Amino acid sequence: MVEALSLLLLADDPDQAKALSDQVGLDPDLRVQPAQRPVQFVRKLDSERIDLAMILGEAGQASAELRAAGYRGPVLVLGGKGELVDGVEHLALPARFSAMIARMRGAIRSFEAREDPWITIGAYRLMVGSKTLVDPDGKAEKLTDKEADILRFMHRAGGELVARDVLLTQIWGYNEHVSTHTLETHIYRLRQKIERDPANAELLVTEAGGYRLVELPEGERSDGA
Repeated sequence: MVEALSLLLLADDPDQAKALSDQVGLDPDLRVQPAQRPVQFVRKLDSERIDLAMILGEAGQASAELRAAGYRGPVLVLGGKGELVDGVEHLALPARFSAMIARMRGAIRSFEAREDPWITIGAYRLMVGSKTLVDPDGKAEKLTDKEADILRFMHRAGGELVARDVLLTQIWGYNEHVSTHTLETHIYRLRQKIERDPANAELLVTEAGGYRLVELPEGERSDGA
């Protein structure tokens, strides 16, 4: 599945933040969003939609703020020095654009291989690396690649409606042999695994033109507790 990576940037200097955001934004597969300090996420699940947090400047306090706000993913400190600690990597500056982008992608891959991070799908956890769905009782079920990709893409949509043709393009690419029937079959199978009553979906719902993954109600925790 080809999807844009979401990068969060923490920088004390707004000019440096803009310059770096503009540079990284030249890669069409990377989306950079500046973060306000102290770090807070408007919605509890927003922290799960960040693939990599980048810190430009002093790392200690910023890294602590990220963890306190619920972010569990990899952290790349730009301009810092040190060893890999608790998912934190360092890249010396200045660095070539290609080397910086490669390091960002590498930090994400190495973290996923090491930690198998999870995202929240209703009352379930989807283990990203192993593509395993874990229910509230700890029972695990392996998903197919396409099933996991659909759930992950829907999760990234943040509760917004996703059109069928968008899902088809993002999950299967531009393939003339793949039809909406293929998508509907995968949605049907997913509902057998995540819905209390698959015939009356409450989580992965159908709406005019597409599908919506219903978010956890505000106030529920996104850490599975």
